[in-house]
Amino acid sequence: MKWNKPSWYLLPILMGLFQSSLIAATPTFISTTGLSTVEWSLLLSMPTLLFLLLSPQWGRWADRHGASYMIRYSAFGLGASILVLTIVWWSGVHWSFAPWLWFLTIGISRVLYGISASGVMPLCQSLAIDTSTEDEHTIKPKEDQSLKRLGFVSASLSIGRLCGPVALILVASQFHWLLGFYGLLAIPLVWAVLKYSQTAPRVPKKEVSVSHTSFVAIKELWLFFALAFCITLLVGYLQFVLGPLYLDWLKDADAATFMMSITMTLVATTALLCQLLLVKRLNWRSPKVLLLLSSLLILATLALSLTQSPVGVVLAMVPIAMAIALITPIYSRFAMSLSTASKGQISGKLAVAHTAGYPLGSLLAGLSYGQFSLWWLPMSVMAVIIFGLCAAVVRMAASHTQEAFAS
Repeated sequence: MKWNKPSWYLLPILMGLFQSSLIAATPTFISTTGLSTVEWSLLLSMPTLLFLLLSPQWGRWADRHGASYMIRYSAFGLGASILVLTIVWWSGVHWSFAPWLWFLTIGISRVLYGISASGVMPLCQSLAIDTSTEDEHTIKPKEDQSLKRLGFVSASLSIGRLCGPVALILVASQFHWLLGFYGLLAIPLVWAVLKYSQTAPRVPKKEVSVSHTSFVAIKELWLFFALAFCITLLVGYLQFVLGPLYLDWLKDADAATFMMSITMTLVATTALLCQLLLVKRLNWRSPKVLLLLSSLLILATLALSLTQSPVGVVLAMVPIAMAIALITPIYSRFAMSLSTASKGQISGKLAVAHTAGYPLGSLLAGLSYGQFSLWWLPMSVMAVIIFGLCAAVVRMAASHTQEAFAS
């Protein structure tokens, strides 16, 4: 099957590869660098502040200058951050860096990653909407391609998250070789995106007055931002809590790392299949499916209370991954339909909500695990809140006509 998608679809894959490998390799990082769990968690979450500050700005730049123009800068910075961490890792292993030097040098690469990667998803989502609009006007005027294109963007990120842990398993946790491979992979990809950005038509968007956005629309947007935050809060909690949970159950760091990689692989596979096979068949203008998906999320998190084995956790992760993979593109498309002239800004603010949820979920897991025996209960509470927010979205949709949400 011939790949006929623009090169920027591969940027989320690279970002997912890189980040999921860092998470799965946590035991390797801690044992090699001598950093504590808290210090490593700080390095993992260090780009968060930059995501919070810069994702909306990337969206504004996309609306002002065109996403096809701005994507070159995000791609270049992402590739540079991977190369910097690769050099740092090889140098640190060769010259036996002290823990403080590990923290400083890795921190520099993480700051560069935060500056550049904060633009990947807002720009790619904006490009997905832009290209789908072009298709509706030229190729298939009666078919809404936007949700399908957003599904491709989400699927690209899921592919990276899927392949990252698998690649770590294949290289037997030899992380320096994996980083070298990612560095070599980044170079041609960044070149391809730069070439696309230079040849793609640069179409600056019209400036939109703030007064055009009503107070009601602002309140509606905050509903979507809250939903995005809660979704990633749950994911961040689950992602962090499984590591120490597996370690307590298996009593072996290598076995726990392997089980963590298997879990992340299964989750990413489930999400990818949903995004490729199911998302394009959903009707985002009829969001009642959100209630069904959020109900599934509640049941799956409650099922975690019944298991005391890694296998049971892995099985429960399948419906959780499925629900989240389908909920995310629906509310993302719904939110961006509220203002067709400010899709980039809305996408950027959604990225802020997503970014804030992950580290806070990890922090909640770190603070509660070991102090609170019902490790699964916070996830069930989050799932109930997500259900309430989805119900609010459905009520909001019922109060609008279909034309009000047509893109």
